[in-house]
Amino acid sequence: MQLDTPFLITPQYDHIQDVLNQSHPIDAQSPYSLQPRLTQALERFSHINGVNILQINALDNHVYREYVASWLKINASNRLVTSETAPVIIAESASEIELFGVYHNKSDVLESGLLQKAHGGFLVISPSILLANPSLWPRLKSLLQGYSVTIPASDSKSPMLKTHHLTADVKLIIVSDRALLGEIEQLEPDLLAGMSMFAEYEFDTKVSNYSISAYQQLVNSLIIKHNHLPLENGSALLPLLKLGARECEDQTRINLCLLWLNAILANASLSSVSQEYINAADFNQSFDDKYYLESYLPSRALDDILEQNIFIETDGEKVGQINGLTVVSVPGHPISYGEPSRISCVVHVGDGELSDVERKVELGGDLHAKGMLIMQAYILSQLNTHEPLPFTASMVFEQSYCEVDGDSASLAELCAFLSALSIKPISQSFAITGSVDQFGMVQPIGGVNEKIEAFFQLCEKRGLTGEQGVIIPETNGINLVLSDDVIRAVEEKQFTIHGINHVEQAIELLTGLPLQSEEHESIFSLIAQHIEDVEHNPNQCSALLCRIKNWFNQR
Repeated sequence: MQLDTPFLITPQYDHIQDVLNQSHPIDAQSPYSLQPRLTQALERFSHINGVNILQINALDNHVYREYVASWLKINASNRLVTSETAPVIIAESASEIELFGVYHNKSDVLESGLLQKAHGGFLVISPSILLANPSLWPRLKSLLQGYSVTIPASDSKSPMLKTHHLTADVKLIIVSDRALLGEIEQLEPDLLAGMSMFAEYEFDTKVSNYSISAYQQLVNSLIIKHNHLPLENGSALLPLLKLGARECEDQTRINLCLLWLNAILANASLSSVSQEYINAADFNQSFDDKYYLESYLPSRALDDILEQNIFIETDGEKVGQINGLTVVSVPGHPISYGEPSRISCVVHVGDGELSDVERKVELGGDLHAKGMLIMQAYILSQLNTHEPLPFTASMVFEQSYCEVDGDSASLAELCAFLSALSIKPISQSFAITGSVDQFGMVQPIGGVNEKIEAFFQLCEKRGLTGEQGVIIPETNGINLVLSDDVIRAVEEKQFTIHGINHVEQAIELLTGLPLQSEEHESIFSLIAQHIEDVEHNPNQCSALLCRIKNWFNQR
């Protein structure tokens, strides 16, 4: 299947245009309308007895703790004095004294801590408070279970030392990411077993008429809260929706990350031409400006290829050589970017071993090794042979000097292997990505937009011929949110994107031959011929096991 129209390679929002053009007034509940599970959890937690801990998966950031606290301030009442609003305290860090308070011996004064201040209400904290000082947890747990705990004294050596105890009716809310919540669970394995509830902030949602109107309310509430410029009209949101879909890697979803939205709105306000409102052009300009500032590494990578420091071919044919597509993530760099990679496979007469060079030199990860084994299993099952192939093969990512992991190159490696076995060249005008299962079915991969755009930029710099393109899993079609340059080239048929669901389709695109056919020449028939040539010319066999086998056969 060839994906050759912009309707398949970019999100379409025509069906929600009427909703975008409508006015949507905001109120205090507007920021929460797209989080029904979270708000329901907060509602239940506010009223439930005996469960005093709520874990919320979000980002470990004050913005999300404030988001939760604001809902509680609006909606939760004091459980001890029902006519009052419940106290809600946010703590990013706290010592023992700041948390439990302190008794001053000399003045006989009890200084309240965060727990006393939150009495009858909620304490919203970062898990770093507990992880930085695990000794706090036993007393905090006792307090949350209704027991009294000792308050530290300001001078523990005082001869007039008195012991003071604290009881507080407090509900604790821990807001952080899964990794830190997991560390809290290790600190207290029983935390999830009856002591707490769980909820999460959902970072995306499906596009619908309701979600779009609620999304506009969320955006407008952020604009008011952070003093950004207002939107010119509803249609100004279209570039934001598209970029959000790209961040989610799903054409049908909206990005709800509060930090991301606030940063986008701030940059668009700065890029506004009128400095009175934000329109679609302002969003697009801000995206271009941001990418320019962050694009040094990907532009250097492209230059290395264009200057032939890295060898990537975009025309001609080669046996056992293919253009794979990878995504590069560099620690300390804000974006991941795509990069073409030359994968090569050579075979010679041998004992059937497929040597994964990356694995042997410890540059291949476990997932990459898994993909290689699946690839081998598919080939052996298709050849239907009980004997090992009379070849030794070597597979490598050329000019790769860091760890290779993931199975998204297994389709490319399989095609290179089949090309080397059949001695049938592969078109270098294509780049390919995808993983395969043991039946040859092509499975979806991540980073598809970055991968496509990286190969497109290389082809564009060298000159588009109309023959170049990429091969991706058909199931990745929903993930395509490509740049305007790629969309334009596809529309003008200068660049193609092929969606496939089986390795047979990939091989036919790359070599012009079917993988197998009873009537015509095919890749498997060429492999069978290659095997037969080797078996009828045993003197060509150079591997030690082959030579020993031939020696015994000649006796």
